[in-house]
Amino acid sequence: MAYSIIGQYVPTDSFMHRLDPRSKVISVFTLAIVLFLAGTFPTLLLMAGASIVLAAVSRIPAHYYVQSMKPIFVLISFFFLFHLVFTREGTEWFSIGAVGIYSGGAIKGSFVALRILTLLMFASFLTLTTKVVDLTDGLERLLSPLQRVKLPVHEMVLMMSIALRYIPILMQETDKLTRAQAARGADLKSGPILSRIKALYPLLLPLIVQSFRRADTMAQAMEARGYQMGGERTSLRELTWRTGDTLTICFTAIAAVGIILMR
Repeated sequence: MAYSIIGQYVPTDSFMHRLDPRSKVISVFTLAIVLFLAGTFPTLLLMAGASIVLAAVSRIPAHYYVQSMKPIFVLISFFFLFHLVFTREGTEWFSIGAVGIYSGGAIKGSFVALRILTLLMFASFLTLTTKVVDLTDGLERLLSPLQRVKLPVHEMVLMMSIALRYIPILMQETDKLTRAQAARGADLKSGPILSRIKALYPLLLPLIVQSFRRADTMAQAMEARGYQMGGERTSLRELTWRTGDTLTICFTAIAAVGIILMR
């Protein structure tokens, strides 16, 4: 079974699971900004090491990370190979016709690949340790000042939470459809690229149809419960900001300033 790191909540008894969703959103957003400001390998390696430490602190089994990273490796490999082939800096290692491989390309490709991987790890802590409902409440509280300028904060957060909730469902349905097509003799993992693309057609159509059916069912359920756009709403659960949340924000701020100064 394929795991989706986005939208998948894994309940464990860890410090990160007990944090307020608002503190986790602020911390992850800060780390993401600092990650793109990190311009050297030592600072990037430091942040990558911090992501590994956070993964251990979250007490989430490692196979969730390993399995969910597989689709991302295609994107990471693309960026690495792009810089490896088109970046002509440093010492030339070897050349094949007009294509030359340089040390600068390997370094820059590795840097970009590690940055994407680390960013995904930081983002995963937010969804793996936070329920979608809690994440929605936290984002709505943080963005509530924007309601003064007539922005539909609740509707925006609701759409995002629905999208996060349905990502793992779509992944599971894709896995089921892939197994069903394989049982009927479809070969999706070998052969020429054009043949594999054609073999995806019977997979995409049922997936799109099921997605529209789920969307229609959800719309009918929301209408049956009296949901209206722009209505006044109250929250069933009140978020509680604790000392651990304050310490988390302070530690994140100190780490961010330290990493920026290391540049």
